Amino acid sequence: RDKSYIYEEFMPTEGSDVKVYAVGLEYAHAEARKSPVVDGVVARTSDGKEVRYPIILTKKQKKIAHDVVEAFKQRVCGFDLLVCGNKSYVCD
Repeated sequence: RDKSYIYEEFMPTEGSDVKVYAVGLEYAHAEARKSPVVDGVVARTSDGKEVRYPIILTKKQKKIAHDVVEAFKQRVCGFDLLVCGNKSYVCD
């Protein structure tokens, strides 16, 4: 008992995670990657970089990025979104 753990409810996605990089209140770039939950493997290129694909955020996701920047008062920040059906949840 020399460690502590945080348990989160498992959220079923469609097999991908979304990484969002926000700069200021009005700009956010997003990339999707295959979730390692699918098969336990992080897809990587031949030079070891994680395979990611640029995506277009929905209006709701852009609003989430705006709200995260505003809440943390960080002009540049990154966070993960889990997309479950038609809802997006911030994690990390």
